[in-house]
Amino acid sequence: MLEEHNDPNRWKVLGRKTIHTSRWLNLHQDRVQLPDGSIIEEHHVVDYPNPAVAVVPLNQTGQIMMIEHDRFITQKRGWEIPGGGVEPGENWEAAARRELLEESGCSGGNLIHLTNYHPSTGSSNQLFVVYLAQGVEQTAPIADTNEVIRARWFSVTEVRSLIDQNVIADGFSLMALLLAFYKGFL
Repeated sequence: MLEEHNDPNRWKVLGRKTIHTSRWLNLHQDRVQLPDGSIIEEHHVVDYPNPAVAVVPLNQTGQIMMIEHDRFITQKRGWEIPGGGVEPGENWEAAARRELLEESGCSGGNLIHLTNYHPSTGSSNQLFVVYLAQGVEQTAPIADTNEVIRARWFSVTEVRSLIDQNVIADGFSLMALLLAFYKGFL
């Protein structure tokens, strides 16, 4: 439980300068007072206006749909679960189903909310929302061919092996898959 905003142990934002704004993210430079009274003049904050959703898709036989991406930022190509940004005004479940269909061609199934989390609380407010979809079917071609190279069904054993071999490098995918394992869905 969070303490009251006037708690002397909380950091206090004394001022904010916005350095950059875009549809995807904003960058702020905050002036912050620490509990001991010292001041950080330039604490940078990455502000994400919209959350992101990801889905662990399972078919009727318990296989997991993964998609292959080429990520230019990290210079890595790898397997991930479907996911992406929530559009303004879109609810999380609708966004999860949309991303699932766009990136894997999968639809249907029972959508189960696994968790929400902030992947980097020291520098951003980014919110990740994680779902599991049981009983999905691949009913359409991949619509998002700019992002997705291919999609493929994996057995649970194959996914465990990919995790063990450090092949799945995407944190969103790792967290979602590990939660699905932890909660007994895989």
